[in-house]
Amino acid sequence: MNKLVGCACFFLVACASMSLRAQAFMNFEGKQTAPVRLSPDGSRLFAVNTPDNRLSVFDVSNPLNPILIAEIPVGLEPVSVNPRNSDEAWVVNEVSDSVSIVSVSQRTVTDTLYVKDEPADVVFANGRAFVSAARNNQIAVFDVLTHASVTNIPVFGENPRSLCVNSNGTRIYAAFALSGNRTTLIPFTEAPPPPPPTNPSLPPPPLVSLIVDATDPAWTSGPNAQIKFTMPDNDIVEIDTATLAITRYFPRVGTVNFAIAARPGNGDLYVANTDARNLTRFEPVLRGGFVTNQVSRVNITSGAVTRFDLNTNFAYANFPNLGNQSNALAQPTAIAFGQSGNNYFVAAFGSDRVAMVDANNGNVIFRIEINPDALGSIANPRTKRGPRGLALKPGAALYVANRISNTLTVVDPVARAVVREIPLGTYDPTPAVIREGRGFLYDAKLSGGGLVSCASCHIDSEMDMLAWDLGDPGGSLETNRMRVSGSQTVIPGGLFSNVVFHPMKGPMTTQTLRGLNGLDPLHWRGDRTNFLHFNGAFDGLLGGPMLSAADMEAYRAYINTIVYQPNPNQNLDRTLPASFGGGNPILGRNAYMRTNYGTLGFIGLNCNTCHALPNGTDRGFTPAIALQEPQDFKVPQLRATYQKMRFTNAPGAPSLLGFGLVHDGSDPSLFAFLSRSVFGPLATDPAQKRNISAFVQCLDTGLAPAVGYARTVTSNNMTSTSINNDWSMLEAQTVGGTNIDLIVKGMVDGQRRGFVYVTASNNYRPDKQSLPPLTKAQLVAKVQNGSVITLMGVPPGAGTRIGINHNSDALLDGDTPPPSLHLVRSATNSVVAWPTNASGFVLETSATIPAANWSAETSIRGTAGSEFRITNAPTQSSRFFRLREL
Repeated sequence: MNKLVGCACFFLVACASMSLRAQAFMNFEGKQTAPVRLSPDGSRLFAVNTPDNRLSVFDVSNPLNPILIAEIPVGLEPVSVNPRNSDEAWVVNEVSDSVSIVSVSQRTVTDTLYVKDEPADVVFANGRAFVSAARNNQIAVFDVLTHASVTNIPVFGENPRSLCVNSNGTRIYAAFALSGNRTTLIPFTEAPPPPPPTNPSLPPPPLVSLIVDATDPAWTSGPNAQIKFTMPDNDIVEIDTATLAITRYFPRVGTVNFAIAARPGNGDLYVANTDARNLTRFEPVLRGGFVTNQVSRVNITSGAVTRFDLNTNFAYANFPNLGNQSNALAQPTAIAFGQSGNNYFVAAFGSDRVAMVDANNGNVIFRIEINPDALGSIANPRTKRGPRGLALKPGAALYVANRISNTLTVVDPVARAVVREIPLGTYDPTPAVIREGRGFLYDAKLSGGGLVSCASCHIDSEMDMLAWDLGDPGGSLETNRMRVSGSQTVIPGGLFSNVVFHPMKGPMTTQTLRGLNGLDPLHWRGDRTNFLHFNGAFDGLLGGPMLSAADMEAYRAYINTIVYQPNPNQNLDRTLPASFGGGNPILGRNAYMRTNYGTLGFIGLNCNTCHALPNGTDRGFTPAIALQEPQDFKVPQLRATYQKMRFTNAPGAPSLLGFGLVHDGSDPSLFAFLSRSVFGPLATDPAQKRNISAFVQCLDTGLAPAVGYARTVTSNNMTSTSINNDWSMLEAQTVGGTNIDLIVKGMVDGQRRGFVYVTASNNYRPDKQSLPPLTKAQLVAKVQNGSVITLMGVPPGAGTRIGINHNSDALLDGDTPPPSLHLVRSATNSVVAWPTNASGFVLETSATIPAANWSAETSIRGTAGSEFRITNAPTQSSRFFRLREL
């Protein structure tokens, strides 16, 4: 008996987590918030190289000719940067859940600060650093000098990301990215019947829920009010930087708020956002224009909100509309004010454009195309840039950080023209499959009017946290042959049935695009046989032409690369916590696997029968009667459940969101879902429901929580218990090769070094072939002598690339030979020349040897064959040059 129990317990652990296969590059699709900023003195430009996990630093003393002078490894998936001065920058790492504090002069991370899940941005005020912890709805506060944690401020709004500071530093503001728009749901049991179909061949539609405004008196007033909770719809929070008290919230700004900025002069707030039209019913009505792309102004005194549509007088019909496509500004993601505050630049991420806008009336003054391969109405998703961040050097240059192409576009704001486009770093490890397919998700030029894209709802491949009724009264019935969920436990291979889908499907919440590989059929009802089946949405919903077969295949291949981030609710060693959310996840796992709530023939039914681990779905469908629903539904995966727990319909309670769990978002919690009578004795067992709910919210996503976890080790902290425990934990997590690889980066013996931990030999392989591996004790000894290192868990299979060979070539990072530098004569000029493939080096100059100060050579470089060239005219004084490794 004991042997059988032991086997069963092992089975449960194995089923609860299954690691993704080891690979050198993993696509987290990080959500850039403030990817580029200037130093306070304007001398340097700082930008995150998200795919390469590095900070890039540019000399901008010649504003229109940025020169890359440093690349510094940071945490996993850096999404924002803010320089405190010209040498120290704070980098926010989304997957690492950390802030890397970087010294440019030392070319290394000097400290790492842990933040709650998915940090997004950082600003400084009153001697403190404020970091938005987006997934946990908190603002973390640190002392800028000691780096000590001051406090964590809980905020009542969904997904705080973009931050800004007022002019005197007394207030900081956070914009809630996924704030919603006060829409919520009347369940199908209480909603009025849907209208009849306009296609006479269709049968009556199923009963469906209804999306309504949560403040509409028709649903909130009277003795039979159906909405008894409130929805504040907070879009911005204001925090006093001295007392750290929340002083105000600002509602009704936008639905998805990407960026916030304070206007110079009067301090009004401007928010780049989109506003969802999900109160409007049916796909044909929403076609091509289901969100409004806007910038909202908040009067800082009164709180009054004025919304400026960036695409006024645009036609929302008769697609394709080439005029719209040629001028549209879709999905605004960044704002940069000039010194006067009269105008600002806005980045249109979906349109590959930036525009100058009048801050007083919202009128667009001019537009600038960022993608030379897709001018006007031309769509070219494979070359899409994706402008995501802006930094303005007033009167001199506008710097545009492009997320998709991973490039920096330099704009002359006076000439209103692009001057040049350069890579954000020396290397971009993004695989071709991502480069080829990513643009199809984000390119609004694929829509009939240039206003929307798939990412208008699937924000950064995830969710807008809303429900939409995209039914079609004039559509047709569709049929898909699907397996009855759970039937495979009774019949080998399962029982299949032809499931008929009515086109008037009712409200459905937006689903994440993460982790779709291998989960066909797709969508809530399983009415899409595979991802290729979504091609019809480019016409039916976006209002544009359908993609070619080759383009759709490229799109699917890219989507299949997007993975979930680690579940933050697990312990760092990938075990379940003993308590979470009022339940016990460990007991919940056992109940999930073993507690029967009914039978199918002679087989007991438990959660895992249908929501089979590790993904939480057996990909079958549940007949309508089984869950007391009007329609059949596919069993959905459960890995994003922990992200959707912010809806409550309790009388008198304020709710962050208007939608929760299940297909239409009508259930506020797993506890409520499990209370349905179909779950038999489980429905009346509160302890079991709390435990199962706790387990599902801790469900493994396929990546270990130690992926991205980092600690910076110095002589000041190396003896601390937490450092030693974390170091041992990280080493232990490498055993078996399925949780993490462990890397080390930093300054060792005065040299920049990288290492990867080799589990079998229990030592650290350096990034230089001639150097011997080091043991942990040897690394500790070097830290005692002044070395500074950062330990970090990375995805299994990525340790060599991220740790010791970041460009995956034949040479380790420390073995890259210095390129040649030589002088050639051109007429009466001397010309400095060096190879164009020396991308990891910067040309520096000095007037004397030995040089007290070397500085980056900022002259415009030309090319001749395979060489870069800088001309030194005879009229110039003598100069010395060198190439320095970045």
